[in-house]
Amino acid sequence: TPNFHCTPEPDAFNPCEDIAGFRLLRVAIWFISILAIKGNMTVLLVFFNSRDKLTVPRLLMYHLAFADVCIGVYLLMIAAVDLRTQGHYSQHAIEWQTGTGCSAAGFLSVFGGELSVYTLCTMTLERWHTITHALQLEKRLGLLQAAGIMAAGWLICLGMAMLPLVGVSSYSKVSMCLPMDIDTTPAQAFILILLLFNVTASLVVCVCYVLINLTVRHPELPGRSTDAQIAKRMAVLIFTDLACMAPISFFAISAAFKVPFITVTNSKILLVLIFPINSCANPFLYANFTTAFRKDA
Repeated sequence: TPNFHCTPEPDAFNPCEDIAGFRLLRVAIWFISILAIKGNMTVLLVFFNSRDKLTVPRLLMYHLAFADVCIGVYLLMIAAVDLRTQGHYSQHAIEWQTGTGCSAAGFLSVFGGELSVYTLCTMTLERWHTITHALQLEKRLGLLQAAGIMAAGWLICLGMAMLPLVGVSSYSKVSMCLPMDIDTTPAQAFILILLLFNVTASLVVCVCYVLINLTVRHPELPGRSTDAQIAKRMAVLIFTDLACMAPISFFAISAAFKVPFITVTNSKILLVLIFPINSCANPFLYANFTTAFRKDA
């Protein structure tokens, strides 16, 4: 009997399994991706067709919905490849993970994820600034200023998503096309920069909401009751997103220091069932339950 030696051999990053791994995850990827795309495209279409004046919150919601669409498209690409290669992924692994499709999917994942974090942080800062200076209209964030802030965010997020395409880390390390390469110092530094970006944004959000809650506890001041309602609605939106990112950030930090607490197989559960939940929830938590959105619809 001839002896065969297959390469590459299964390892911690590439276990011998399909992309989704098991049936529940396969079904969840399709459900979450379609829901994220449909929900956020609805938000974009309704807002674009609205006759109301463009405001700073509306502009920021455009960007948040677009970022979440990117996450949905990423998951849809992964789901489609998983369906096509189901039962024989090992025969397509090298073709997929080293191809342009995987690179494009990874790019959308990082860009969409980081733009979502940046936008949520900006939304929180804008709410805090507006509520703090409720009686000083001249100090409120203007539309041009908000557009400039978001343009800077796009450049930052595009830059981070581009780095694995030019050799800093890689999208081809795992079948889910995420930058999990930690073999080199630049790759480790890249992962840590992404995590530092997310952790810093989370801390800014938390601090701002403490300050917002302290500010709106003065109902005798004009407009405070409305500010409090807006703050509560956005708190649900933003802290839902942070709750989704927290476990992934924790395990990513451990992996970056080469002390992983979970396998790639188990990490797929986090990446599919927890991380994208915010992309599905955002249009319902923020847009679909607001008076402005229902009026536009």
